[in-house]
Amino acid sequence: MSAVRIAFEIPSAFREITPGLNARQACAEVMTHAAAQGSDLPVDRLEEIAAEYEKTSAMLASSGVRYCATCFGQFHDEWSMGTVAIALTPLTYRDTEIAVAGITRILAAEHGRSAEVSTITLPCGQATLVIRQPAALRLPGEFTASGTDIPLEVAQLQVSVPVPQSAVPGAQTLVTVTFSTPSTDHWPDYCELLVPFLRSLRFLPDPAADGRTAEVRPAPSARAGSVPAFG
Repeated sequence: MSAVRIAFEIPSAFREITPGLNARQACAEVMTHAAAQGSDLPVDRLEEIAAEYEKTSAMLASSGVRYCATCFGQFHDEWSMGTVAIALTPLTYRDTEIAVAGITRILAAEHGRSAEVSTITLPCGQATLVIRQPAALRLPGEFTASGTDIPLEVAQLQVSVPVPQSAVPGAQTLVTVTFSTPSTDHWPDYCELLVPFLRSLRFLPDPAADGRTAEVRPAPSARAGSVPAFG
């Protein structure tokens, strides 16, 4: 099996997440980002965003995620947060079209009517796309300033791409890109950022010279003022 390196361009609004943060550290990091933008987060939004940030940081520390980044700031004068993660897992396949068809059938059966599952074609290859909004999660009252539970609705987009042999001969790797946000009202705004990011994905043979698996470049179109209050 050949090692795979992923190259992509991501808007400057996204900042790489520190893995393994506890609740206090996650809250401090969120507050630092907000202060750098000259903004004060309302207490309820701080708790919501920090909880999501801590959860993502923990996932990054304990899973096969190779890159994870988040952005938080304001869309249309409302606080918002979104997280993107890229994971690599082994997958045995000969033909990417057959692999994608199989993944699509499995995920469609798994999610039923709770998600939209389809096949898409990206410049990097064929992929399975899953868009879902799970039932609302709740942040327990013992972790909130008010002492009451806070509902957390999370919308998610996931793209699964078997690395084509034409890009990396001998590849037996599934690349999974997952984007999630508790700020469901801003889904269209995030999609405008995600589409060019997904189209920029490229797979390269990994020479294993430095051990890296992700090559990150800022998107050329990501100007400082392209996303209000994100930096």
